[in-house]
Amino acid sequence: MIKYRAYYLLAGITLLVLGIILLANLTEYPKSSLTDIHFPSNSRVSLRDTLRLSSSPPRTRTFLRVGPIGGEGIGSLLMHFKQSIILSLALGDVLILGWTDVLDHRYSVSDIFNRHAPASGRTLDVGKTCRIQDYMSHAERGKLTRGWCAGDEWALERLQRLSLRIQDCTGIVDLAPGKHELVQDLNGCIMPWVRSRLIPNLFFSPLPYGSSPTHLPRPISVGVHIRWGDVAAPPGTDLLNHHFYGSFNLPQIIRVLADIRAFAGRAGIALTIAMEDAESSVLDLLGEKEGTYRLLDSGHPNALQDMIALSQNDVLLLGPSSFGAMVHMVAPRGLTLVAGTGATGKFANTTGFERHVVYMRDYTPATFELLWQPVK
Repeated sequence: MIKYRAYYLLAGITLLVLGIILLANLTEYPKSSLTDIHFPSNSRVSLRDTLRLSSSPPRTRTFLRVGPIGGEGIGSLLMHFKQSIILSLALGDVLILGWTDVLDHRYSVSDIFNRHAPASGRTLDVGKTCRIQDYMSHAERGKLTRGWCAGDEWALERLQRLSLRIQDCTGIVDLAPGKHELVQDLNGCIMPWVRSRLIPNLFFSPLPYGSSPTHLPRPISVGVHIRWGDVAAPPGTDLLNHHFYGSFNLPQIIRVLADIRAFAGRAGIALTIAMEDAESSVLDLLGEKEGTYRLLDSGHPNALQDMIALSQNDVLLLGPSSFGAMVHMVAPRGLTLVAGTGATGKFANTTGFERHVVYMRDYTPATFELLWQPVK
């Protein structure tokens, strides 16, 4: 009897060791080759859940969003197709925007976002095209996209089941009307996608960690956005006491620029001001001498160029406008000061690319120390 017990004990130990070795090998195996679903970095996805999708062969599939979404600017229009971005990411597909409207701003948002789309996703295979609306209601669509971004288990499992249901579909078509989709937040969830489509190869050299105002290798670059709609006030309006909706109030700009100049010391600052249809009277109120700052006002067709140029600064002064939020989303490591309280959530969870976000309610002159500190 003792002999048999020893035998079973030895066999059990052997199986346990083999199981540990097998699990270690599976854990080290690249997850991207086990599934065609891409999960956000903070998702709680187990190895078992990942292996459940291994029956779906890896492939590139086009997720085509069709139909116009409005005539607003590029920042505002992003709010009308965020759910399409998130669903395409969750399903591992390549999102292509399928409208070609040239807006009053004289540029096409679809052309801008399709320009750097992977070449493998530019052709829609119509062998078996499936409409995403046949698999979820409009209400469920909103809940699922929020759940996926939050890493909620129920949303991940629901989308895994959806992936299996549509694994034979060679192309996905999204017919969601843009006017019925308005998502102001979730920018942190889609930041990698936006950056890959707008600035795939852009390089900016930030101030090194551990710097100090007495040992700066260059001036601190500062970008200020003044929204044209904020200064389009009736003649005679006292703009110094006028409340701006989508950008910093002028007294705030003057105060922060004075603080950062004092902080930078001898290194000084390199100032960029972005203002569509720039008003010289407004710029004069800032007290900045002409020629001491760079003005971005290239006009509607070049709005994207101005937006990217503004983003490439150590410090940004932005309001809660959608344009301002997009500037921050493509910005390099540094510091963004935001006017307002953050009630819309446009800047929530957007520090993933090592850029600090500080609302003016929390601002002090010492805030600039964050420039050479990593985001916690």
